Amino acid sequence: MRQGQKILTAVLWGLTVLAMMSVIGAGLWRRQRNGETAGSETLVQPDSQNSSLNVLGTVPAFSLVDQDGKTLTNKALKGHVYVADLIFTRCAGPCPIMTGKMAALQKSIADPRVHFLSVSVDPEHDTPAVLKDYAKGYGADESRWHFATGTQDAAFSLAKGLLLAATPAQKDAPIIHSVLFILVDQAGQIRGNYSSQDSDAQMRLIADARKLAEESGPAPK
Repeated sequence: MRQGQKILTAVLWGLTVLAMMSVIGAGLWRRQRNGETAGSETLVQPDSQNSSLNVLGTVPAFSLVDQDGKTLTNKALKGHVYVADLIFTRCAGPCPIMTGKMAALQKSIADPRVHFLSVSVDPEHDTPAVLKDYAKGYGADESRWHFATGTQDAAFSLAKGLLLAATPAQKDAPIIHSVLFILVDQAGQIRGNYSSQDSDAQMRLIADARKLAEESGPAPK
């Protein structure tokens, strides 16, 4: 990649992150003003079931392919708590950092009831074989960490369903996507979003994922 393109990519990523944070902040303010709850732990109030994690949405039905070339659907993940994010293997922006953070989460949350899902937003390049090599490079426990690819429509539709912003590459503009981690419960409901760039948010994510896992009963031996 030329130096000029690297600079352009860095600038676009910076502007996109600022825009995303502005949108998220505005959304949380509107929810608070209207008496609603939001994904931020500091704004959420306990619900009637004595949980501090409100439902922000439901992950739609999806069908993708994992790093082993096997079909991966929302039904396959049902019954598991999971943390999801958007990445692509030739990313010139924050993806390597995000995947490193996800690897750290995998080590911090050893509970087998908690899985991880990284969805490629560059599916034309990120074949199962490419994702397999990428997963190995980060020490992924592939029994719990799924790397998903498929058609562009399927990938970006799932990104939207996860409430994550993403834009495909256009002419000289690179792929842009959210840098948030999403926490999904056993029923496929979105229960929180957390900045991958905030260490405090990472600690909250670990605590919240463990809490949701404990709600599902004893871990399998």
